Amino acid sequence: MNGIAASLTAEPENETDLIVGLDFGTSSTKVVVRDAYAATSVFPVQLSGQRSGIESFLLPSRVFKTGSVYSLQQGTENISDLKLGLLNCRAESPVSEFNDCCAFLALVIRRTRAWFLTEHRDIYSRHALNWKLNLGLPARSYENTAIVQLFRRLAWAAANLAGDSEATDITFEKASEWRIRSHEMTKWDNTGLSLPVEFGCNDVDVVPEVSAQLHGFMTAARWDWRTRPVMLLVDVGAGTVDSALFHVRAPDNGDGQLTFYSSQVQQNGVMNLHRARVASLNEMVPSGDEHQDAREYLRSISHPTDRLRPIPESIDQYLPGYQGTDAGIDTAFQIDRYRRQVASCITDAKVGKGISVRQLTRVPLLLCGGGSRMRFYGSIDKLINNTPGWHVSVELMKLPVPRELADSGWHGDEFDRLSVAYGLSLSGDSERSLGKIVRAIEVPDVESYRRKDVADRYISKDQM
Repeated sequence: MNGIAASLTAEPENETDLIVGLDFGTSSTKVVVRDAYAATSVFPVQLSGQRSGIESFLLPSRVFKTGSVYSLQQGTENISDLKLGLLNCRAESPVSEFNDCCAFLALVIRRTRAWFLTEHRDIYSRHALNWKLNLGLPARSYENTAIVQLFRRLAWAAANLAGDSEATDITFEKASEWRIRSHEMTKWDNTGLSLPVEFGCNDVDVVPEVSAQLHGFMTAARWDWRTRPVMLLVDVGAGTVDSALFHVRAPDNGDGQLTFYSSQVQQNGVMNLHRARVASLNEMVPSGDEHQDAREYLRSISHPTDRLRPIPESIDQYLPGYQGTDAGIDTAFQIDRYRRQVASCITDAKVGKGISVRQLTRVPLLLCGGGSRMRFYGSIDKLINNTPGWHVSVELMKLPVPRELADSGWHGDEFDRLSVAYGLSLSGDSERSLGKIVRAIEVPDVESYRRKDVADRYISKDQM
């Protein structure tokens, strides 16, 4: 099974839509497939089946290349920093960065389809399968229409490259072909016609990652958005921390409206903390041949962003036996970078949008992302609440596990790694969307929260 074919049969008896939620992370990529119409509908994809536990669902965000042929397994060239490389590219129309990401995502989609059609052959052997794709994007990038269009073109090109029967091997030349063709999307977008390819314009979308997580949260927890409509989300990833303060309006019927008061995406994620530590340790290690092994070790661990293993909790755990490790780098990074980013997100809402301090009391703080399980990042509520004279307070919360995954054995310590992909798979589910997303412009009136009961401080088991 190579994942090129969309279905298992040419003579279907049934038909359904499969929505692929693809979380293209800096260090790892995750995928959840959702059947839009089936009762048992959610399928987290084991992209790394040779691994065990949660790691079997995490694929390092890197691609190998030998000559012009790309591979997920091996090759003479190892290309990492895929997503950041494309986001940071200054070219008006990136070429190599686009092609590398396109090839990687096409290989991920093929692996997803091959896994799905193998694992669930008994259910879908007689189905015509209509595949759709939702790709995540940092909220701050979503403010930039050029980046949104670039990543929408990327999603469209990768999806169609994955299904290209003439591309048995995914090559640089084939990725270039679909990159060039992706410019056709702007010609077809509002014509009401369909491109003569497997994935049309309406079959791919780019969605802010935080809104995907929020939609997953709203699905899993029966939250009272009418009395507590303001929430702060902090998503700690490998490369970046994505923080957003937002308001949710929950109408009686139809989709909600999500308004970003402010959002911040900065290079304060786990691997950037790791690199700051390594740089500090390099300055500390004495010269001399007897310290060459320590310098070589630091060099070997300094750059990869596709690392799946957790980094040490503190800098003094990197080089046991060396005295005088400068723990000040941890404090500086935590206070001057991490806390400052989250605080700036709140300040932007206070100053730029006029939200009063009384509306920022006991704001629910949804902390998620792979890095949030580190104590270093997990104490952000204390860092905010203990800031002298600031008069802002937050309540730390964790993502609840949706019932449909809890019933199959998933728990919170694992689900947060898949929360973005899960939320992305909800878009288009039975004609639903992620709700109307309003960029950080107009702010609706919000009443300050007044606690009515102690039990309101918690999400009870009946709310899960």
